Amino acid sequence: MKTGIKTKDMVLTALLIAIGIIIPIYFGFLRIVLPPGAFSATLMAHVPIFIAMFISPWSALFTAIGTTLGFAFSGLDPVVTARAGSHIIFAMVGAFMIKKHCNLILVGIVTALLHAVFEALTVYLFLALGLMQASNSSFVSIAFYTTGIGTLLHDIIDYVIACVVGFALTKAHAIPALPPLWFKKSVG
Repeated sequence: MKTGIKTKDMVLTALLIAIGIIIPIYFGFLRIVLPPGAFSATLMAHVPIFIAMFISPWSALFTAIGTTLGFAFSGLDPVVTARAGSHIIFAMVGAFMIKKHCNLILVGIVTALLHAVFEALTVYLFLALGLMQASNSSFVSIAFYTTGIGTLLHDIIDYVIACVVGFALTKAHAIPALPPLWFKKSVG
């Protein structure tokens, strides 16, 4: 019986989940916190999710869920955990775009925009529901825009790193061939 999920892909997904949990917890020196404190980002934290997108939609889904659960169990701030939960959306959209052979630049633009919007909305919901303290109304807008713009920039940096790693993994036959970067032939 064929399930569509290869053992190799499951092992890679498990490794990506582990790496995705380890990076924000143990590599705090890669963390950037922007005032007024609503936004923090750990460089390379999204790389495992992007690589999972290159493998398959299932890998992307389970990596995003696994890293979110890892954040929750590790005691990270609930806002950070909720923001990680929003990764499920961009990971699935990106994985299906890659499966349909969309070029990697288009995938990067779409996922970066989705990522920024959903993380900003997550912070906004936490502020609106009173789960996060806001000193005044300007804090809310600053937090919203800081999170949105900060996430957009963080996503782009991590996506470029993931593409470089993805090309290397494709050459090593560890993951499927990537779609074209722009309008060229597939890599692999």
